[in-house]
Amino acid sequence: MYKNILVPTDLADKSELSIQTALSMASQNSGKVHLLHVVEKMGGDPDAEIENFYLKLAENANQKLTDWQHRFQAEFNDVPIEKTILVGKRAQEIIRFSLANDIDLIVMTSRTFNKEEQGLGTLSHQVSLFAPISVLVVR
Repeated sequence: MYKNILVPTDLADKSELSIQTALSMASQNSGKVHLLHVVEKMGGDPDAEIENFYLKLAENANQKLTDWQHRFQAEFNDVPIEKTILVGKRAQEIIRFSLANDIDLIVMTSRTFNKEEQGLGTLSHQVSLFAPISVLVVR
């Protein structure tokens, strides 16, 4: 059913359960999994210093995704695992990526919601509201 699965991650260890869930589903359906990390872009026009900061964050993210890719590939050797790092607004980039890559399902990790601190809700809440495809939130 779901063959092209996206796992957006903030790189926290809690995301590993979402990755395992997506890989299990993809394995059952001869599918593939995309790991995605979005470096949150701050407002305003970036200067060279900010661009270097984004680059460093992207390099660190790439290393973490590569580590996960190698670790999980050993367990799910029949599932291709791709990785992508983008810079932008997280919810918008996740939805844009899912549309551009014909994603069937987004699998995300749940976060604790505090409405006083997060007026628009968690990232998984935002994506599940606005994505035109199914979203599985893993707790």
